[in-house]
Amino acid sequence: MQKHQFTFIGLLVACPWLLSACGPMTIKDTTTQTFVPIQGWVLELHQEVTIPPNRTRVFFQDGRVSFGINEYEPHCQLRVRPISTQPRPVHPDRFSIDKAFGKVGPVVSNGPVRLAAAGTMVVMGDGGDGDGPGQLIYFYYLGLHSDRQPDVSYLVCGGALNDPAFALYPTLQEIRASLGDYATLVTSGDR
Repeated sequence: MQKHQFTFIGLLVACPWLLSACGPMTIKDTTTQTFVPIQGWVLELHQEVTIPPNRTRVFFQDGRVSFGINEYEPHCQLRVRPISTQPRPVHPDRFSIDKAFGKVGPVVSNGPVRLAAAGTMVVMGDGGDGDGPGQLIYFYYLGLHSDRQPDVSYLVCGGALNDPAFALYPTLQEIRASLGDYATLVTSGDR
């Protein structure tokens, strides 16, 4: 009998999580303290950015373009496909967001590297095996569409890398701060 009670309680706990998958993807707007649906949004790219050769993305963080990021701060990346051996400019444009989903990116082995040595020879190493507490980044994947630039595929925005209990998706304001003057995420309420 007790096993059935635990199963029932587990189902009750899981129901809101399962039902949330049926609704639209939302982003927290900290100015109104509400979650706003992403449906009907647009990404307006105001300045040309260049994807380097043999890469498929360029990063935005703190309003600047870069080719790497500080994972402990919110950031975004503009992605293209397929990979090319030539630099690829992405021109100013208006991209509709035709799909949106969330994804969690685990980062393991953040513990210190420990070595034991006998004389001048290392005999054992530790760290990098997932032994330490893992950290997570929560990402929004926003599928982009433009008839003029069909190779531009996604705007991917991540929150700060943190312990699982404290990791969060980026807010609308954090995404806008990451993009800076390069691009604007236009919500349906902004029009």
